[in-house]
Amino acid sequence: MKYLYWIGAVLVVAVGLYISMHMPDIGPQALPKIEFTQVSLPEEFGKAVFEKLRPEVKLAPVIFLGVTPNKIEQIELWRGFLEANQGQGSKYDVIVVESMLPYVEIFNDVVHIPLKEEISRVADGIKKAREQNLRVAIIGPNIYSSQLIKENVADKLQTEYQIPVTSLTVSEFPLTRDQEKTFEPACAAGGAVDPAGTSGLGCMIRTVARKTYTKKFEARKYSGLMDKTGAKDYLILFNRN
Repeated sequence: MKYLYWIGAVLVVAVGLYISMHMPDIGPQALPKIEFTQVSLPEEFGKAVFEKLRPEVKLAPVIFLGVTPNKIEQIELWRGFLEANQGQGSKYDVIVVESMLPYVEIFNDVVHIPLKEEISRVADGIKKAREQNLRVAIIGPNIYSSQLIKENVADKLQTEYQIPVTSLTVSEFPLTRDQEKTFEPACAAGGAVDPAGTSGLGCMIRTVARKTYTKKFEARKYSGLMDKTGAKDYLILFNRN
């Protein structure tokens, strides 16, 4: 019996070593906030995000809402989020949008500005708004909003301009391991070269997306889930089925 025990122990160690050597290291783990769900309209999921994060949103005077460019359903998701957030002390008074982002005309009374190219003006505007106790929401590309990416707009607002930011980033997601190979942003796992600097987000998308690979997707619906990926950083995966 002791001989069989040691054989079993050796096998367990061997399997563990094999997994650690052959499975890609794609970054830190995420904390689930909204489990996989399917909705009829993007705005429904946006409202669910707000309800789930209601206390966090109230404590976030500057919020960065990221989207995949050219995906109108993600813009509509944030419309639902902002429409749900109408409470005193929680509603955002100023909405700043990336000037090159399509479909943002669905929002009224917004400030259009190139976020990356004029970040100093963005920061100055945010500081002036905060001096008047106004809350600010920024809508821009997800590679600008995610705190998993260093030296992007969200990172620079915090490190260079000392403006605390809460980031809620939406991305599409792969549906299978095979789709991961060509999905953008790429994941430069295992110390591979990351010329775009977006691997942190790409790897996390894959980590979270793998929870959906066995799910059944209903036709003509939208599927999504949300994980917390940092102290003030959230990742929302959202696909049109």
